[in-house]
Amino acid sequence: MATMYDLLMQLPVFQGISVEQMTHILEVIPFDFRTYKVGDIIFSGGDLCPGTTFLLSGRVRLETPVFNHRVKITQLFDAPYTFSLHHLFGAEMQVHSTMTACAEKTGIMILKKKDFLRILHENEVALINTLNMLCTRAQKQHKAIDFSGETDPVLKLASWMLAFTERSAKEVVIEAKESDWCDMLQLDKPSFWRCVASMEGQHILETENGRLKLLDRYGLKSLVGNKTVQKQ
Repeated sequence: MATMYDLLMQLPVFQGISVEQMTHILEVIPFDFRTYKVGDIIFSGGDLCPGTTFLLSGRVRLETPVFNHRVKITQLFDAPYTFSLHHLFGAEMQVHSTMTACAEKTGIMILKKKDFLRILHENEVALINTLNMLCTRAQKQHKAIDFSGETDPVLKLASWMLAFTERSAKEVVIEAKESDWCDMLQLDKPSFWRCVASMEGQHILETENGRLKLLDRYGLKSLVGNKTVQKQ
């Protein structure tokens, strides 16, 4: 059976920390452990960020509205995973997503902001790990801005999907009206559906009741990489 140390060491924030350091953290930092059943709401969009939230066991569904609720992105995450890190500071300290437990005995650990800051202040490895995560997020959002200037319709759609979904997510489904897709990607309707058909033909995504379901993230990333090389 996995120990608490084993569970925590699977989380990116704590990777590389020694057993002695982790033992000290567990002794002096008050961790808030919670268990949820299938269907329980862990937090809802608009709630004040409770702190850094870690998924230790089970599975959760994250539903995130973007572009003024014109698009809904649904993603499943298996433990271990880290959430809410990007809402601890700044002008918007409310979470945007609704998180729902999808497995019995889904285990969540929450660290309050002051306790998380104490860990970062006292442990350089945790600080570096956290900065890496924040920088990766910032760079990813920068790419999200770049896609709007692309002229290749397939590259626009593929880049958007990579930018607004998470690498570790399972069963990624994106819901939006046809008109909203065209507005966001600056495409006409025939061009949009040609993009979808092209990516369906490569088994990268499929349409399901008007929704786009991502089937192959690696294939999606390769598609963007190949098209970017062709442009150069």
